[in-house]
Amino acid sequence: MILRALVLVALTMSVAFCDLPAANALPITSITQLNNFRDTRGLNDVGIGQGDVDQFGADLVPPTATTAITGVQGGFTVGPRPCGPLAIDANFCATATPFSLSRLGSWNLTFQNGPDVATAVTPTLAGIAPAPVPFPTSVTISNTGTTPTLSWTVPAGFTPDAVRVVVYDKSLTRTNGANDVILSTALASTQTTFQIPAMDPQHPTQPLLKNSGQYVLNVQLIETRDHVPLAGNSNSNILARSSSFFDFSPRTGPQPTAFLPSVGPPPDPSTGLGAAYQFSVAGVKAGQTIFVDPFVAVGYKYATGAGNPNFASVLLPAVQSIYTLSFLSGQQLMRQQLAANLQFFFPSGGVSAFDVTGIDPTAGLDPENVTAFITGLTFVGDGDFTGSMTPIIEDLAATPEPTTLLLWGASMAGLGFAARWRRRRQN
Repeated sequence: MILRALVLVALTMSVAFCDLPAANALPITSITQLNNFRDTRGLNDVGIGQGDVDQFGADLVPPTATTAITGVQGGFTVGPRPCGPLAIDANFCATATPFSLSRLGSWNLTFQNGPDVATAVTPTLAGIAPAPVPFPTSVTISNTGTTPTLSWTVPAGFTPDAVRVVVYDKSLTRTNGANDVILSTALASTQTTFQIPAMDPQHPTQPLLKNSGQYVLNVQLIETRDHVPLAGNSNSNILARSSSFFDFSPRTGPQPTAFLPSVGPPPDPSTGLGAAYQFSVAGVKAGQTIFVDPFVAVGYKYATGAGNPNFASVLLPAVQSIYTLSFLSGQQLMRQQLAANLQFFFPSGGVSAFDVTGIDPTAGLDPENVTAFITGLTFVGDGDFTGSMTPIIEDLAATPEPTTLLLWGASMAGLGFAARWRRRRQN
């Protein structure tokens, strides 16, 4: 049975629909799995618009690659927009608009494939809670190879009716420009861990993940309309959900369990910085070591989030033997060499930010590949870690420029060191 997977339409990619070739205009013969739900989407780099949205759509026959969707509620119209079918569900069609408590009715949908037009009406959002479904926290990856185990924590005070895990392949792009989905699995409401299967459920003779692949885990905490488990992975019974996104890549060799980051779209490459890796780790303890698993580059800027305890120490992996560590001690800039696998303790009281530079660019470590730069961190007190790591990147084809110290800015959470590197060209 074809999986009825999540709707993954980027609000930022609303495209005007054009007439399609008549040769593709097959009649729409079936409309099923009508859905309408609140979807609170986290930071991501898979082309899905972040924010609080109302998502609606259905599954159609025939496949929807050449079909557009329009939704009307009262005098408010969304679309027409391309359906954006999924690799795991060619019949999938949906779109979204910013959520509003003033628009909780049904959507009158129109689907158009060339000259063929079909209509349907979604369920309503009547009775939905004013507050959105919360995001999970403390998402980790453990085990090595192409069958990692992914775990998460559901915030206290909320019990989902169902959980769904979805895996995006960043090498695949849908017709609407977003990355494609290669796995979608509904889980029990109490499940907080999932091991990626070795083989692709859609193609049982093929591995699901590649050793060199770049992937994103999407964890959905779901409230169903009648508070029952999600049936058959369909969207039709969803009333509200949260969708959080965590980048990961298969790891090799012995590795500790590591917390995964959310990553947003890349910034202007002229800054010499990649997209920041944003962490959400609940309940860190003073002196306890946590490991974070970001992308790799020629350096990183580490910073705590608002209200987080300061960093007490750092432990760097053996990508190479020596790094350069920079931080402020009072008003004095400190810079020193630090060996791999040697825990370094910051001065009393810790620091809110530090930089690691000097990663050898000839190693060819790409900041858009999640590989083995797992960093151990401890903190001076208890609390949460919602800080970030920002990669420093380089264009090997360009003439290197001198390293430049950036100013300490009041808007930054911590120390602002960066090498003025240009972004490495992609093959």
